[in-house]
Amino acid sequence: RPLLMQYVAWLGQLVQGDWGSSILNGRPVLTDMLWYLPVSLELIGLALCVSITIALPSGILAAVRQNTWVDYSAMTTALVGVSAPDFFFGVVMLLLFTITFDVFPSSGWTPISQGVGVHLSHLIMPAITLGFSHAAILARMLRGTMLEVIRMEYITTARAKGVNGWVVIVKHALKNALIPVVTILGLQLGFLIGGAVVVETLFALPGLGSFGMQAIFARDYPQVQGFILFVALVFTCSNVLVDVLYAFIDPRIRYEAK
Repeated sequence: RPLLMQYVAWLGQLVQGDWGSSILNGRPVLTDMLWYLPVSLELIGLALCVSITIALPSGILAAVRQNTWVDYSAMTTALVGVSAPDFFFGVVMLLLFTITFDVFPSSGWTPISQGVGVHLSHLIMPAITLGFSHAAILARMLRGTMLEVIRMEYITTARAKGVNGWVVIVKHALKNALIPVVTILGLQLGFLIGGAVVVETLFALPGLGSFGMQAIFARDYPQVQGFILFVALVFTCSNVLVDVLYAFIDPRIRYEAK
C-alpha cells in the first residue's frame, strides 16, 4: 500500500490502543509500557516535589536578598545544578549516601506493599538526582521574574500603605512572578521523562526510562517508537495543561477570552 495509507492505518490502530508488538517477546508495546509506567510516574512526581520545594524558597530569597550572601549562595548552587549532568550528580549521591554513609540502597526497587519506608528509600536518591537540575532552572527563572515584579508600582504602593513585607512578596508579587515559571514547569515534564532514562538506568529502577533504554540497545523498533511517541504526547499534553493553568493564574487571560 502507499506510504500515506500505511500512515493513516497506523494512526487508526494507535487511537484504538494498538501500538504494535515487540520484535523480541511478541507482547503488545502498550501493555509493556503500562507495566513500567507506575514507577516512572512515582519517580517524576517525587522529582517535581523536590524541584518545587527547592526552587520556590531559593528563588524568592535570592530575589528579596539580592546581592547578599543568600543571593550569591543560591545562584551559585543553581549554576552547579544547571551545569552538572544527572548521571554525575547521581554518582556523587551514590558515593555520599550509599558508599560513605550507607543511608540509602544503591539500586533496585521495592513495592510499596513491602513497606512505605523501604519503598521510599529506593526512590529518594533518584528523585533528588532527577529533580535537582530542574530545581536550579526554576530557581533562576523565579529570581529573575521576582526581581521584575517587586520593582513594579503596585508593589511599591502596597509597601507604602504599610502592608507587611512578606505579605507583599507572597500574596502580591509571587503570583505574578509564577506565570513564566509555570511555562518552564510544564515543559520540564517532558524533560523529566528524558532524564528518567539516565536516572532509572543508573539506579536500576524498573521504569519507563529503563524500558526505553533496553528497547534502544535491543533494537526493538516498535518499543522505541512507542517510547518516543509517549514522550511526545507528554510534551503536548503538558503544554495544553499550561495553557489551561494560565487562565487560573492570570485573570487577564479570562477577561481577554470573554
